[in-house]
Amino acid sequence: MTSAAFVAHRFVTAVDRRDWASLSELVDESTTVLYVHDGRRMSGPEWVRFNADYPGRWSFVAEDIVATDTRAVVRARVFDEETTFHVASFLTVADGRITDLTEVWADGHPAAIEE
Repeated sequence: MTSAAFVAHRFVTAVDRRDWASLSELVDESTTVLYVHDGRRMSGPEWVRFNADYPGRWSFVAEDIVATDTRAVVRARVFDEETTFHVASFLTVADGRITDLTEVWADGHPAAIEE
């Protein structure tokens, strides 16, 4: 059995490297993807295409990964030279693949102003 933590690390690496072939190996038509922030729902392959077609060159850096045998949460920072976002990705894993993915995206913020 492939652990959810292992799959989460593969997920992060594939997204950051823009390795859509490897990312496609982690999902299939039965994978459900939900973006909580806008209500969008996609299949796994639709989600991979959405990311592959997204403009620009973004870095995807995991800041924390917490996992059990079948579930993992990735807290990541997604950024380019001008913009930063934060995302929490909730993965359900079976047989080494993502069966369910829920993501919550938030805008980044400038450095805190000291008072």
